Amino acid sequence: MKKAVIAALLFAWTIPAVQADEQVNRDEVARLRTELAAAYYARGQYGVALEEVKSALRAKADYALAHNVEGLVYSDLREYDTADKSFQRALSLASGNPDINHNYGWFLCNKREKYADSLRYFSNAIRSPLYANPQKSMQMAGLCALKAGDLKYAEDFLRQSDRAQPDNAQTLLGLAQVAYRNGDIDAARTLLARQARVGTPVAEALWLNVRIEHKLNPGGEAENGFAKELKTRFPNSEEARSLAAGRYD
Repeated sequence: MKKAVIAALLFAWTIPAVQADEQVNRDEVARLRTELAAAYYARGQYGVALEEVKSALRAKADYALAHNVEGLVYSDLREYDTADKSFQRALSLASGNPDINHNYGWFLCNKREKYADSLRYFSNAIRSPLYANPQKSMQMAGLCALKAGDLKYAEDFLRQSDRAQPDNAQTLLGLAQVAYRNGDIDAARTLLARQARVGTPVAEALWLNVRIEHKLNPGGEAENGFAKELKTRFPNSEEARSLAAGRYD
């Protein structure tokens, strides 16, 4: 009788251990499948990425990072309503995760044009002590505030980003745009010179240089030089079309 009782107890004790092992296995499968999904997403293989996401969620339906990658994929596929739901689901499961907050902020800014709403999520990411790249969210928050026309917030966030990661070309361009719109032409010119030293030419920077030189010396050598470079490098850009139409502001 004693042996039967002991055997029954030993069997009962093994059940939680087996269940725990199964849970660990499900968690590991979800993590690995999500990492694969992220890798396929980065390579533009969206169909395969979604298959990996589905495998991750079959293993663990409440795995926030899988829903996050799902949101990124659907965003690139321009299925914005589905992407929004995926990000919202990810945040409902891990509201403090800085990467998810950053990605949803990026989505709201760049895909939904909800600039003010995006700042809330960038701010959540920036405040997280576990975030490895707060300067990334500072930069995006500044650029989104600039799109919203909020020059004060734009400058505040971009200066934070510049302090955290000096000489980032996109941050410097954003600060130059803020300075130009504030009427500080000299500061804008200086920032663009810094941007040119650390980044490759982009249409936005060349066009801003054209407009600055147009204010300082219309039709001068500097303006004509930047205009020629803009038309040569980026003939089909919106900036080149604005130049052709004479829309300087």
